[in-house]
Amino acid sequence: MIHKTAGKDDEYSQGAHSDRRGFEPGTPAPGSRTMIRDSHFRAKQPFRARGVAELSARIGDVDAEIVRRLDAGTTPVRVLELGCGYGSVLLEWRQRHGERIALTGLNREEQDGDDAIVRRNGIERGLVDASDTAAMPALAFGDAADGLPFADASFDLVVSQVAWLYFGRKAHVLREIARVLDRDGVARIDADEIHPRLPPEYARLFEIWHRGRLVPLGDYLARHGGAIRRADQGEYLAFGKLEGLGDDLLPVAEIDLATIDPDWDGIKCIYRLRG
Repeated sequence: MIHKTAGKDDEYSQGAHSDRRGFEPGTPAPGSRTMIRDSHFRAKQPFRARGVAELSARIGDVDAEIVRRLDAGTTPVRVLELGCGYGSVLLEWRQRHGERIALTGLNREEQDGDDAIVRRNGIERGLVDASDTAAMPALAFGDAADGLPFADASFDLVVSQVAWLYFGRKAHVLREIARVLDRDGVARIDADEIHPRLPPEYARLFEIWHRGRLVPLGDYLARHGGAIRRADQGEYLAFGKLEGLGDDLLPVAEIDLATIDPDWDGIKCIYRLRG
């Protein structure tokens, strides 16, 4: 297995290491545990601050799913965003739905977006008033490939955009998402089965084989009650509280594509289907 290196232009990547010297005026925000240069904040903001419009283009109208649950009497609707970056999606939903929605984000490291960075981004985008004392989205930190730091059945909705290609141990990530979903929960994960910007032999980032034949990811998900669906920009994985998802896959290899070519992004995971 080859561990991933940091991605480049995505809200889940680590980016440059933080440096506590030579900060430009206005940064970091008071109380920040992650002190990053203003130039780094600006460089990563277009990628780590994608909002609901970008999310919807990649995984469909998720806000409609939230409203449906609210109208059905679910309060609060518990939402987790994997690779939440600077928190624009969570802050937009906070602005729209207030305390009727409980928002949690996961980033790999604090410099990818901690409380102070999320608040600063929110103020700049008009999503947070500088004097706002209302509760901000809850943030957690860790590599999704190592497991999600949440209890079973913690969320009604798990979403993600762009982060999937950077996850190692993708089958394990699917298992973890299913674990933290409540019994009627829904996951929508931005993931093209064939990545459009990679060579053909590496473009399938989740590769499953059975008795010498390739098993398309869509076919595998369908066996478990999930699906790959089309969105305005690419495809996404859609599934619920699926028992056994990923349990029937044996890991064969994992390749950080940036170790082959620094201009390639993604972790390719290869599995063999049991039996």
